[in-house]
Amino acid sequence: MRVRCRLLDHLGDSVPIDGADGALWQARLEWQCSDARLDLRVLAAEPVDMPEAEASEPVAGAIARVVAATKGSHALILLANPNEALGPARIALADGVRLFAITQEADLACWDAALALGVPVYGVRGCLVADLVRARPANLLSALAYGGALCCDGLEPVALLEDRHGVRWTLPVPGEGAVIVRQGFEIARIAGSEGQWIDRGNEGYIRMELRTAAGNCWTQPRFIAQRRG
Repeated sequence: MRVRCRLLDHLGDSVPIDGADGALWQARLEWQCSDARLDLRVLAAEPVDMPEAEASEPVAGAIARVVAATKGSHALILLANPNEALGPARIALADGVRLFAITQEADLACWDAALALGVPVYGVRGCLVADLVRARPANLLSALAYGGALCCDGLEPVALLEDRHGVRWTLPVPGEGAVIVRQGFEIARIAGSEGQWIDRGNEGYIRMELRTAAGNCWTQPRFIAQRRG
């Protein structure tokens, strides 16, 4: 079943899911730390007790306390201001964060910097679209945790199929797929209503940016093991 969720549009303690029964529970932790402002969102199927802010601690320490508080709860942590809180050079300090909000190009640079380190973190922008076996908040959380949600802004692919060799896509109208690899480099553009990328084995990771006149769709990254020989 296909569900949709505009996660970044909701700042309260409930995030509605279009097409599902129930909603995500959310806690927003907007803290002024000793070195920067931190905006975290904690997402779960059920409420989780959250720690209090400590103005004397740095961002990295605050993130570590929230990660510890959510351990064993199946909650996900979203960093809503990755560039402001840490920036690309310090993004490895977001250890335990599974989602990054992408609201500007600088946030995109933080995401690609984390991916280049091999960190399994997934992007959130536009409308999250996921195909679930059961349309429940817990299933959506699982999809988000493992990169199973597309980020759509006016464009939802007809099909997006991944296997161990590469990725194929079908668009509702002719458009273009851009292949993005380590550190955000674009290495190919594939035009048409259908496209395919066969992994070379040296990309580190790839993610796709699909575009048509109607809008854009951003896929989550796929990490690619180095091929021998």
